[in-house]
Amino acid sequence: MSGSKQSTPKIPRVVTFDIMRGFFLIAIVINHIYFFPNMLDWLGMRGQLMVSTAEGFFFLSGLVLGLVRGAKLVSEPFKKVTKLVLKRTFQLLITYAVLVIVFTAIAWYLYPGVDGVKNGVMAEHSWWRLIIDTFTLQYTYGWADYLRFYVMFLAVTPLALWLLRKKLWYIVLALSVLIWYLSPVDHTTMSWTTIQIYQPIPWQLLFFSGMIIGFHWPDIAAWWQRHKQLLVRYVAWPIAIIGVATLCFNVFTVFAQEFIASDWARHLAEETKRLRTTTFYKEELPLVRYLLFLLWFWAAFFIIERFQKQIIRFTGWLLIPFGVNSLYVYTLHAVLVFFVHIYFSSTNIVGNFLVTAGVIAIIYAAIRTKFLMNIIPR
Repeated sequence: MSGSKQSTPKIPRVVTFDIMRGFFLIAIVINHIYFFPNMLDWLGMRGQLMVSTAEGFFFLSGLVLGLVRGAKLVSEPFKKVTKLVLKRTFQLLITYAVLVIVFTAIAWYLYPGVDGVKNGVMAEHSWWRLIIDTFTLQYTYGWADYLRFYVMFLAVTPLALWLLRKKLWYIVLALSVLIWYLSPVDHTTMSWTTIQIYQPIPWQLLFFSGMIIGFHWPDIAAWWQRHKQLLVRYVAWPIAIIGVATLCFNVFTVFAQEFIASDWARHLAEETKRLRTTTFYKEELPLVRYLLFLLWFWAAFFIIERFQKQIIRFTGWLLIPFGVNSLYVYTLHAVLVFFVHIYFSSTNIVGNFLVTAGVIAIIYAAIRTKFLMNIIPR
């Protein structure tokens, strides 16, 4: 219509991303409980592979943010986008601070020295230091440490989105790669506490590389549709096949010793663990781990996209609600896992399954009843 305000074309929701994020979250819950064996081991592989589901969680978070706050709002005033992002940053900072302070107070006063209470609690019982160090992101405790990452990444997201709007995506990528390259994280010289504090420096690469893709997703999807036949044959299928093959090989090297009683299987598992804790050290995010993650992520994407209808039919009732309400799920899991380790312990496969499945069921019930959804960020 002549004289009407130009609007941004409607960008459909990518359900595959919701499915993947839901899967990643369930795997994170299972691995954080860490009661194995439990018949659900295969979902997260006990966190013992060369790449974990946590990388996928952050990459997808950046990708979805780039799509929702970038591509979908590209015609909106930048001031509006900045306000939305900073409001989210503040919400997550408050959520993170409340959880860390409460967890610390519980460890100090209710369960001092009790087995099962998470390690790493602040030694000095100083409320002033606790509050200052928590709000300045210098202290982390409990199972909500990833919220600290989000606060840091979201705080600089307006700058990244401004550059993306100016078609300067390569500057965003270059800065992210440079920060990753200059990361001081070194597992050979640093304590575990120090590594945790500095881990967001290399891991921002996951978030912001995902954001770049998310911002350009409509263009990428349109280009893919124009050349779909060739790209499926020469890109999607090779990535899917190589991704599945390397994943299966990694699973075999880790778990073969549990089914094959031989020295070579044990040595294979030991060598795999050595590589995972050196060359593929998670908190450092070395290049080889990042590249392997990209291979597995896009292999999973292509496979899930191909069989999306079947996946939704059988597991969509669980995966999609978890994926759509990702931060809500992550926050609830942090509380539940904290107390699970205090009141329960790993026993046999049936007991482990009941505890693990019970936590997932409680989170699912909370989603269905919208428990505290007006308080806990979604």
